[in-house]
Amino acid sequence: MFGKLFNKKKKELKEVDESFVFDKAKYHFDSINEAELDEEQAYVHTGLFFAWVIKNDLYSEFLLEESNDEIEKTKSEQISPSELYMNWDGVLIGELLNKIGFNFAMDYFEFDNGEYVNDYEETLSSEDDPDIFRVRNNWENYHKIAKIIDNRFEKWNKNWC
Repeated sequence: MFGKLFNKKKKELKEVDESFVFDKAKYHFDSINEAELDEEQAYVHTGLFFAWVIKNDLYSEFLLEESNDEIEKTKSEQISPSELYMNWDGVLIGELLNKIGFNFAMDYFEFDNGEYVNDYEETLSSEDDPDIFRVRNNWENYHKIAKIIDNRFEKWNKNWC
């Protein structure tokens, strides 16, 4: 009985589904328009997560080949956190992530079952205005949510190969 507890088998990573769409900014354009916000705001919540992916080297070789300069500018914070995501037409898709990044995003970022949106709301929305689309696209906000993502990733990573 105790052997099962101590020899708990870690989960195996799934192969990357390159066509899996995690989010598209255009999915949020109606909400942005209703709130009378600039269209850029539709990119921020996913853009901050994508910047974390970049800074943690969880992106694919394909993305590296296609956007090496922008990756370096994101890592050094020379462009806004969401700019690289915007330049990929606001689409977070499997082919942009490596195997670990894809699997983590499937568990944490995925809108229906993941915790990212809740963490984002709790960390970055104000009590006066809980609308997640009003969060500013800046490195200060990135660093706030990155601490939370780091903790989630550390816990997630303990269960994987």
